[in-house]
Amino acid sequence: MVSALEGGEEGRVFASGMAALSTVLLGHLNRGDEVLAPEDLYGNTVTLLKQELPRWGIAVRFVPAARGSQVGEYLSERTRLLLVESPTNPTLHVYDLRAWARAAELAHAWLVVDNTFSTPVNQQPLRWGAHVVMHSATKYLGGHSDLLAGALVSGPGLLSGLDPFAATLGGTLDPLAGFLLLRGMKTLPLRMARHNENARAVVEELEGHPKVLRICYPGRASAEEERICRRQMRGRGGMVSLVLRGGLGEARRFLQGLSLFQVASSLGGVESLVSLP
Repeated sequence: MVSALEGGEEGRVFASGMAALSTVLLGHLNRGDEVLAPEDLYGNTVTLLKQELPRWGIAVRFVPAARGSQVGEYLSERTRLLLVESPTNPTLHVYDLRAWARAAELAHAWLVVDNTFSTPVNQQPLRWGAHVVMHSATKYLGGHSDLLAGALVSGPGLLSGLDPFAATLGGTLDPLAGFLLLRGMKTLPLRMARHNENARAVVEELEGHPKVLRICYPGRASAEEERICRRQMRGRGGMVSLVLRGGLGEARRFLQGLSLFQVASSLGGVESLVSLP
């Protein structure tokens, strides 16, 4: 079902999003290869890139967020895989997937896009040239905060080559989580429509608030990112990040004063959640 939603040919599910990502990185790359990725990524992805891949002899080069559209300038002869989130976690930067796909083509490399924050309802990276799309299905795809799962989707012939390594790595999805994931995806379009509406309403309510220093939301960072959103996204998703005046202490007081939102490090479910950061 994930493959059909993304417009792909092959799909695989895993025990978590990080199991899916680890499989495609370690299964595709060899010692001496290089990964190209933006600076702003999910924390555990950064840990995998900075701490674990170098232990396998795999180099990682990071592209500054402001230079995302010039990703081709950072290629090297060793680049074999480009990894990008769009929007990113948690700064919600948006990257031009066509530009990243062109860079991957120049390097004869794979482009892997983490589409967790958008979901295929709002964005389909394969349409813009991605080779593999990755999801933490724990989030929006599951949608009910009661499972852990990950997914990969690709065109024909890519993921099947990773199957032996995936079996060896062992990040297999259990049957109950698979059942819950199928249940959740049945309502994905309806849930995402409401997520999109609610997040935009929150942004509009907070604009100009004296205690809000900056609102992070897809397309707000620059005119270029707004143009990218309009071109490659059908909706902006349900995530909003805030920078409050007064720093960390004020942010903690803000969390303590909430009554409708629960403090929890997740997203994409039917609950309204908030976390720091």
